Amino acid sequence: MVRPSLRSRTKKRKLVRTPGGRLVLHIIDKKHDVPKCAMCGRPLHGFPRVTAREERRGLKPPTRPYGGYLCHECLKQGLKRAVRSLAGQS
Repeated sequence: MVRPSLRSRTKKRKLVRTPGGRLVLHIIDKKHDVPKCAMCGRPLHGFPRVTAREERRGLKPPTRPYGGYLCHECLKQGLKRAVRSLAGQS
C-alpha cells in the first residue's frame, strides 16, 4: 500500500513493467505551470514546465534586466517610458 498522500486520484499513475515481469504502479509528480509576466500575464520564454523537484534545483532566468519577471515586450515598453520621462525632465 502506498502512502496515504499518494492515494489521491488527482495524482497521475503509470503502470511500469519491471525486469522480473511484474506490473507495478508508479505515481508521477505533476508539472507546475510556466511563470507569467508580472504586467501582462503572458507566459515567459525560457522556462519549461517542470515538477516541483526540478524547480527546487533551480532554473536560470534570462540575464537581461527583469529577466524572469517581465516579458520582453513589457520590458521594452517600460524602458521606453523611463527614457521618455527622463528626456522630458531636462
